[in-house]
Amino acid sequence: MRRKTILKGILLLSPAILAALALGGFLLSKGEQDKEAEREAPVSSSVRITVADGFTTLMVDAAMQARSGFQVDALAPASATTGPAAYGIVLDLQPLVELASRHASGVADLNATQAALDASRADFERLQTLNADASNVSLKTVQAARAVLASATAKVNAARVSVAAIASAARQQFGPALSAWASTPESPELAPFVARREVLLRVVLPAGPSVTAPALLKVTTDGIPAFDARLISPSPQVDPGIQGQAYFYRAAVSLATGMRVTAHIPVSSGQKNGLLVPAGAVVWYGGQPWAYVQSDSTHFQRRPVDPRSPQDGDFVVTEGFKPAERVVVRGAQLLLSEESRAQLASQQGNDAR
Repeated sequence: MRRKTILKGILLLSPAILAALALGGFLLSKGEQDKEAEREAPVSSSVRITVADGFTTLMVDAAMQARSGFQVDALAPASATTGPAAYGIVLDLQPLVELASRHASGVADLNATQAALDASRADFERLQTLNADASNVSLKTVQAARAVLASATAKVNAARVSVAAIASAARQQFGPALSAWASTPESPELAPFVARREVLLRVVLPAGPSVTAPALLKVTTDGIPAFDARLISPSPQVDPGIQGQAYFYRAAVSLATGMRVTAHIPVSSGQKNGLLVPAGAVVWYGGQPWAYVQSDSTHFQRRPVDPRSPQDGDFVVTEGFKPAERVVVRGAQLLLSEESRAQLASQQGNDAR
């Protein structure tokens, strides 16, 4: 009897126990979801952003500046020791060598066909004279000689067209100067390249009316001391990844084909002095260098830095900044990160609406 009573009590309590367990599981699951949502929620930024006249300005309070160790310095006057940087590549000379070989072969064929034409013409004229002189040779023989002469003439014309096509292909790819080297037998100018004593560079100079191709460039690349490169001629082809006018340069150095190089354009005598933006103030965003200028105690404006005059990590600029303006030299990267966070939080807030 007692056993039945206990069993009956358990049966009566089972629904309550199950309900309690279900409720506990629900609350536990909801708690985990709330914690996960809290972890995934964007961290709010204390930086405020405004955009005016195309420039982004950040408002950063003094407390955050102190915590982050911000440091600002005034821009100092400077003169560029090097001009704009230019970028280039070591070209594969095999196409030029092959064009030179094809041109030499074509010229040899042309000479051979020309010699055959000269012989055919002399033979035809001799037979024609004999035929006119009391028909010492038959008209059929003269006609056969005329056919041989016509065939030889056609072969010479075809050889000339072939040589002209090879020369045109060389000019289209390498310009008149290099194509002239390729068309000169045993060219002394081409020989150092074939022997790998020199390399051919295609350097793309920055676009602009004030940029002219210097006769001599100082060139650098990874693992190689700086070396000189001498101008050959303009290039009829450009690098599709770089805007500007391309030029051929030659350098007496051993470099692998396809290696990228950086050329430093000499400073022109008429270039005006500028301001030095130190490396610590430069941040990169969208492939462009920027610096944060302090407009007052809590506001910092992000401005583009002209990249055409790099100087050991710094940049010398002649526009976009004023003398004695103060730029962030410590904490600039943090400002860029805070700007990105603030923009993300603003975007997510707009999406939530």
